[in-house]
Amino acid sequence: MIQFQEIPYLRPDMDGLERQMGAGIAALEGAGAFPEAYYALLSLEAPRRIFTTLSILVEARNTMDTNDEFWAAEQSWFDRIRPRWDALCVRLGAALNASPFREELARHLGTERFRQAELAGRAFSEEIAGDLAEESALSAQYSRISGSLSVELDGRRYTMGELNGLQKPGDRADREKFDNLRQQAFAEKSAELDELYDDLVRVRVRMAGRLGFSSYTDMGYCRQGRTGYHREQVADFRRGIERSITPVVSALFEKQRRQLGYDVLWSFDEDVSFAGDGPRLKEGQVTELFDRVFDGLSPESRVFYGDLRRCRFYDLEDRPGKIRGAYSNYLPVYGMPFVFETFDRSPGAVKTFAHECGHGLHSYLTRGEPFLDGGSATADISEIHSMAMEFFIWPHLDALYSPEDVEKYKFFHMKNALAFLPYGAAVDEFQTEVYDNPNMTPAGRLALWKSLEKRYLPWRKYKSEGFLTEGRAWQRQTHIYKWPFYYIDYALAQVCALQFHFMNEANHDRAWDSYLRLLRGSGFQSFDETLALAGLASPFAPGVLEKVGRQAMEFLEKDR
Repeated sequence: MIQFQEIPYLRPDMDGLERQMGAGIAALEGAGAFPEAYYALLSLEAPRRIFTTLSILVEARNTMDTNDEFWAAEQSWFDRIRPRWDALCVRLGAALNASPFREELARHLGTERFRQAELAGRAFSEEIAGDLAEESALSAQYSRISGSLSVELDGRRYTMGELNGLQKPGDRADREKFDNLRQQAFAEKSAELDELYDDLVRVRVRMAGRLGFSSYTDMGYCRQGRTGYHREQVADFRRGIERSITPVVSALFEKQRRQLGYDVLWSFDEDVSFAGDGPRLKEGQVTELFDRVFDGLSPESRVFYGDLRRCRFYDLEDRPGKIRGAYSNYLPVYGMPFVFETFDRSPGAVKTFAHECGHGLHSYLTRGEPFLDGGSATADISEIHSMAMEFFIWPHLDALYSPEDVEKYKFFHMKNALAFLPYGAAVDEFQTEVYDNPNMTPAGRLALWKSLEKRYLPWRKYKSEGFLTEGRAWQRQTHIYKWPFYYIDYALAQVCALQFHFMNEANHDRAWDSYLRLLRGSGFQSFDETLALAGLASPFAPGVLEKVGRQAMEFLEKDR
């Protein structure tokens, strides 16, 4: 099987792809019988898989080194022609929904495919093609900014990943020093980040107006493919987090402050749950350490991870120009996901690698589907795949850590999972307020973020004046710039992942079977229907948020 580094690249012939797609869509529209419609749809798979594979390959190469001019130019080309491709996909969706064989097709594609096509049609028009190209170009600027972040230390400039490797987490003075260095790196770009977000808000609001939406928030929900719930339910979910989760997280950090003997728990102390060093990863390459994890977890994870390693469909090294962040994207021509992360050996990096492998396992298990849509899912479902995998590796953490550090890691992870919920809610409310009030100034956004921190994260205290005290913490969040309204999906998924974890604690076979049902059934039904298929309760259901919060706190409050 081909190695990722050996994949050849040729810029796609967009005119040729349009002809192929146009012919397939016309055949679907003119089908006189179900088999004709089925094979017309199947004829569209080749151009769709080629375009998707090449666009993801370019994104990977560009994010691996934003300084490489060739891949930057190819990414710009894809950004420019993306609206043409989106127009073809919308035409295909309209043809599917208009087909007299919709009921028969739904037995192969699932009912969700048709609902998603309707939303995509509402959120696209040829009229906004130029705006979409501009949005893509602006989003790419954020990647370039984050990939170029560096700071001077002892006469040398270091990337953010290199800084993490130099820091001694158990030394409080060191934590403060490196926190200030990271803030300094972002502060150098703060004016540029303000201007960039201004431009992104402007173009998105303009698109929403041209398509008849009262707010970009409503358009953003369409673009996220939310078919099973609406913004009022999400607002209720946020209120539930503020009411039920924020107070217990505040109490948790207050207990941590007392245990550490600090007068004040500063923001750079939050990840330090124990005096001295936190969990330290065993010596060796992380990919090799995870061999035992995925080998012991299940036959499915063993085969998936073996192929991932064998074909080296991953990039974990830090280097100048590589963006900060992580993702897993599927290359359908090769039937493999590509896992990307800037791995710094911290507990957070370990959790993130497991997270991305959860995404990868889903795409790997569904790669045999005849239609590309069979391996796709909306973000709210997809993030359950990944966040649940973070917990499924718990019984195999001895491959990564010493026994003492296993317990430290578990505490870190559970605390992180619970404390994330208020942050995720704050990010979502921030975006909602920004897009519902598009004339808000950069100063107004900073004030908004500071007010949200007081409500959702009241325990957070910043020691030094600067980037964070100005209300700029949100500018470190890639999703706010590149993928608006995505972030609440992590909070919804976290509630579901915690359900999987407590199910796994009680009965691994039952939990893993439920997880596989979720992976294989994703993309075919709505959010709530997919959760029901896996035996999970909806995060919107009364009492669910409170229950998982209580279970998490019971674990965290155990004597250790």
